[in-house]
Amino acid sequence: MTFLLAALTQILHIVLMLAAAPVVAGLQAWTEARLAGRIGPHPWQPWRDLARLARKQPALAENASPLFRIAPLACVAAMTVAASLVPSFTLGMAFAPLADLLVLAGLLACDRVVLALAALDPGTAPAGVAASRTISLASLSEPGMFLVLLALGWIGGTTNLDLLLGQQHQGMLQPPAAAALAAAALAALALAGTAPPSQIAEFSGGDLALIEFAASLRMLVWFDLIGALLLPLGIAEQATGPAAWIVGLLAWAARTLVLAMGLAALRCVTGWQRASRAAQVLGIAAVLGLLAALLVLASAAAA
Repeated sequence: MTFLLAALTQILHIVLMLAAAPVVAGLQAWTEARLAGRIGPHPWQPWRDLARLARKQPALAENASPLFRIAPLACVAAMTVAASLVPSFTLGMAFAPLADLLVLAGLLACDRVVLALAALDPGTAPAGVAASRTISLASLSEPGMFLVLLALGWIGGTTNLDLLLGQQHQGMLQPPAAAALAAAALAALALAGTAPPSQIAEFSGGDLALIEFAASLRMLVWFDLIGALLLPLGIAEQATGPAAWIVGLLAWAARTLVLAMGLAALRCVTGWQRASRAAQVLGIAAVLGLLAALLVLASAAAA
């Protein structure tokens, strides 16, 4: 029975992530437009755009390699696997033993690397600029991500995301100051990770739809990760029933709504531009991750 519940919650979670990702991206864009004094697109507009692009035949360059052709599918596959590993409304899903922070970081990096290599494939100048920006930001985010993983692994004694969230839900992550610094560093990484990707004009039609869908999935993965670590209230425990799932779903919807609106407000207030601000945010994330790791070491030495 426990396995059946875990499998059922895993299927529900995957369906929820795939259906909600474009809507969450549309809600964030609509809120940002409203705060800027514009009407903005309807939150359902991303689904309409994806359907419109999916009906179009993609145009491929004559010198496009197989990598360019499979890159959109690879990005969607990586983000789908990442989204299936990060809990949303309940813990103890079927893929919980595989939900390791190192695996999640690798999937996020894989999405960036594949997209950058695909951008370099046609050999055009705009695509090269987009690839260089993607790789430069990826290289800046890796030190901060490594320090955050190191700090969380020391604090919780594991890098399994499901176990860490269970400890956070029960208030067992000690010392609390180090856990707060690690969560703040992760939030800074999420701010840079949810920035709009560099546009690659060579993608069109169905390929462009897959790229945009992968970007919306990436944003939802970050929202789920930050929401579960910072606001774990309402998330259902392992092997609970449908009543707890409904509460978890409502809590997840509230967390996601708050994070989407908060991201939109932050971008509107700061005038966020990826090229000019992302490096600074990633530097802050690395410093916060380093402070969290040092605080864990100091607490262990004092004990």
